[in-house]
Amino acid sequence: MYKISILISLLLALTMQSAVAAEPVDGISYTDVKLQIARIQVQDSVSFDDAVESLKLRANQRNLKFVGVNQIYKEIASLTGKPAKRMEIFNFCDGLTANKMLTADPLMVAFMPCRIAIIEDMQGKRWVISMMMDIKLIQAMPDETRKSAEHVMESMKDMMVAASKGDL
Repeated sequence: MYKISILISLLLALTMQSAVAAEPVDGISYTDVKLQIARIQVQDSVSFDDAVESLKLRANQRNLKFVGVNQIYKEIASLTGKPAKRMEIFNFCDGLTANKMLTADPLMVAFMPCRIAIIEDMQGKRWVISMMMDIKLIQAMPDETRKSAEHVMESMKDMMVAASKGDL
């Protein structure tokens, strides 16, 4: 699990833009941002499918639209010819909040859509993992945008906890 967490953290860090601009290379500029990776273990009594169902139901209750899933474990199995541990990345969106955030700062697109993964580690433990924006990024937004972004971040945390407990 530790290796998977490191890999996910590195992949997310490599894809993020940041608040401090670096020298452009080949016309591409880079910005560093602080972010956090949140994770919670799924209770042993909760199946992978029940965690997924709880995640989606809680998203609906919190008015976050489910906009897609990447069942990456199927791709891994297809490429290797061997079964892979289950890993799925779920995408959620609140279009109005997205619009406010992009109006405030177009670089916020790097955080869209909101992604929450449910994975099974090498020991068979299941985890709910998500990238979370640093609170300073949210606090720097205009008041109405900040309130909407805070709601989305709290919703994502609530969704992760619901998935970990199998709450319906």
